[in-house]
Amino acid sequence: MVKNENGKQSPSLLEKESTGGDIASSGFDFQEYLILCKLPHWLSFEGFSSVIWESVGDIEAKFFDPQKGEVIEAIEAKDHRIIPKEFWEEIDRFKNMDEGSPGTYRWFTLSCTGLSEKLHPLINGLRRLRDPYPFYSQTSGVFENSYEDYKEKVIGLGKSEEMAEFLFRKVSIEDKWGSLSEQAKGMFNIEFIRHLPGYDLRGSEQEKVFDVLHSVVRSQKNKPVFRQWLKQAMHSVISEDTIPHDQKVHIHTEINELPEEPRKINFLWESFFGGKERKYPESAVWTEEMYNNIVATKKWIEKNRSSKRIHLSGHRRLSSAMAIGAVFSSVSGFTIEAELREGDIWATNKHPNNQTPGCDFAVDFEEGLDKQLIVTIGITRDSISDEVTAYLKGEKLSYSSKLYMHTESPITTAEQASLVVNKLKKEIKAAATKVDAEKVHLFYAGPALLALFLGHRWNGMPSVQCYEWINTGQYVPTCTF
Repeated sequence: MVKNENGKQSPSLLEKESTGGDIASSGFDFQEYLILCKLPHWLSFEGFSSVIWESVGDIEAKFFDPQKGEVIEAIEAKDHRIIPKEFWEEIDRFKNMDEGSPGTYRWFTLSCTGLSEKLHPLINGLRRLRDPYPFYSQTSGVFENSYEDYKEKVIGLGKSEEMAEFLFRKVSIEDKWGSLSEQAKGMFNIEFIRHLPGYDLRGSEQEKVFDVLHSVVRSQKNKPVFRQWLKQAMHSVISEDTIPHDQKVHIHTEINELPEEPRKINFLWESFFGGKERKYPESAVWTEEMYNNIVATKKWIEKNRSSKRIHLSGHRRLSSAMAIGAVFSSVSGFTIEAELREGDIWATNKHPNNQTPGCDFAVDFEEGLDKQLIVTIGITRDSISDEVTAYLKGEKLSYSSKLYMHTESPITTAEQASLVVNKLKKEIKAAATKVDAEKVHLFYAGPALLALFLGHRWNGMPSVQCYEWINTGQYVPTCTF
């Protein structure tokens, strides 16, 4: 538990550090202009949801993270040059906020018009360490030696190793706002063009956007300003042909520790990719973490975004693809555009027509003794039925009903994928109805995008237990939905 100087729990909306702005009004213009100049950057992040000013911090921007829920960037805005004493007071304040409300704040920023020259060696060292940070492994000698040098600078200023770690991991220092009060509109325009290039604004429209956003921000002191309000205000003062019409929510499935594209909504699924060894979490973890991450993301999008068109990039296993399709389902009104490695896009709303090539399946059904249905689907891989039979040998499910489906035809287009999914769903539903199946156990070998399309149209079907292949005749259960 963290307490402030009066012995009360911190952070709090009613403590002195939070309410000081209600008493001293100086600096409000700086805060307002700072918010305006940061809005284009924030709006370029798919997960940005709202901003508030004069709350716990001077400014707080809220972002959605599938792994953590909504997290906050807290900003202290100082319309003057910062000296060392005030600098460390602000860093202490950040650290107390972080410790007093764990998991709430993902990042802290100190924004000011300039820094004392005494702080330059520390800040320059921090930047020299942080800017190339993604290039070097944290276990490399370059990083470790550089971090030790940086840590010595902080300790030399009378601060602890813990403070050095916090400053490096969670604090950004911005001392570039010296001319903000005189050049706010010009700086806003530069940031707008840089971060929101999809808008084709003329000079007069840029000024209108600045003015309307300024009005919205100024009217909402100590109240949240939501993403959709900001977008609606912007769009109300510009011509329709300057607004990007192809609005999408960009989601990326990342199989590394750090996201390559941080502006997208990132599912950090390194553990669910399994690596070369195909070592996966337990089935319950797939459902509790991976599947629930997707469900939480869907709920956030429905509340905060006007578009239900998902642009999906990255890599994922078959179970993950199936789960994404099932959550962002056709019946929920979502459309998914999925990137292929070659740069092509397969969209789930691409329906088959008279020119769509057919796809013949070999289908074999064996009725079993219970209400479980084993389904195997092989796309240009007929060995899957033998592998699943070997996996189930001696297990309770070996006595369940089995539906084997296989085709030698490759799936080459989104339209063909939709056609194939219709056939697969028809066969599975008929078999499930015949045995009154309570659950489908799905074993699939084929393109991940077809699994995505199948999940997208799984509505009206029994619950499904997915499996991942790990070796010849070996599978592991993954997510259930």
